[in-house]
Amino acid sequence: MKKNLLFVVSIVVFGLLFSTIVFAQNDKVVSAAGDMYVISAKAGGVNYTEGKVAIIRKDGKSGLLLKNDKIEIGDKVSTGADGKAEILLNPGSFVRLGSNAKFEFQTTDLDNLKLKLSGGSAIFEVYADKEFKVTLDLPNADIELTKSGVYRVDVLADGSGKISVWKGRFLAGDEETEVKAGRSAIVKGKTAGTIAKFDRDNKDELDIWSDLRAKEASKINKRLQRDALTSSLLNSFNLGGWNMFSTLGVWVFDSFSGRWCFLPFGQGWRSPYGYGYGFNIYNCPLPPVVYTPPVNWTPSTPTPSGNPMTPQQAQIREERRQTMQTPTFQRFENNQRNETRGDSRNDNSDSGNWNNTRNSRSDSNDTRTTNTPSFPSTPAPSTPVIVNTPTRSETKDNRID
Repeated sequence: MKKNLLFVVSIVVFGLLFSTIVFAQNDKVVSAAGDMYVISAKAGGVNYTEGKVAIIRKDGKSGLLLKNDKIEIGDKVSTGADGKAEILLNPGSFVRLGSNAKFEFQTTDLDNLKLKLSGGSAIFEVYADKEFKVTLDLPNADIELTKSGVYRVDVLADGSGKISVWKGRFLAGDEETEVKAGRSAIVKGKTAGTIAKFDRDNKDELDIWSDLRAKEASKINKRLQRDALTSSLLNSFNLGGWNMFSTLGVWVFDSFSGRWCFLPFGQGWRSPYGYGYGFNIYNCPLPPVVYTPPVNWTPSTPTPSGNPMTPQQAQIREERRQTMQTPTFQRFENNQRNETRGDSRNDNSDSGNWNNTRNSRSDSNDTRTTNTPSFPSTPAPSTPVIVNTPTRSETKDNRID
């Protein structure tokens, strides 16, 4: 009898583990059973909720939104008078909803992220530039963020938006009026109203909470454990959960703290708030296959199949191929460097640069060794790497104080 019961329990446990892995593969939140960390390259994870936060799914089902839920394109999120929520955008970027906010994803593309805010207030902490822009759809205004930074958006009664720039800058209206850090503008339709300074020492509850969340995310990043994270990254990579040629980094879920944090692919990165990400992917000893372009990728042909390409179309195809040989995070870094060199309006003190090592509010003296690989100019064959997953007893406790 006991043997039969043990057999049944074993089958149930195996089924639960198997279903977890299958769900992860479908959702691209991929991690092998037993991994200490879960890896994701997707937007839409719910990192925190407080008070009343509701969701109406695109299929019409409704309910409360809870921590660790997933938000898909078309789902509508709303907060009550006491509600707050932190939602993961593309790896490295966050939106933090205040009271009476109404939010949804329109797209989750890294190079064209579109977010809709229909009411209330929200703070967007985003990595962005002209190639990787973030569009905010308000009831009576559209805002394009093409600079990494921290932006507070308040939807006003007439549907216009008040955008306050804590870090970064944006161009408002058809005339592309520049709004720098420490200034706010009311944007209605395609017109930017009066631009005025605001006191950045005068913070309300949403401002303080958002800054605190960014600081905590930096602490979680610093306490990631190399061996356990290496195992989780490789297992997720082998299951197709991420690659270095489609994102700036990955989200890492730490089971001890119960939170997601950002793992950048580059070195010296800081959050748009300025807090350091002392741990990056080069702290993990990963095999060369991770740093090669996917072998099954081919540029889309800019002409119907079977028809010969013109010289111009062939050039477009080659440019696409070459672009894909450069990891996305390196393209982003190059864009930042080019903008800094060529834009006299750049203000390092307020830009919240991704690697502004002179403007850190976080201890980033990380003595762990790193090994920066060189990326091949052409795709190389890849073979999945199988690793043994360490047990929890083999890793140190990395809970936040």
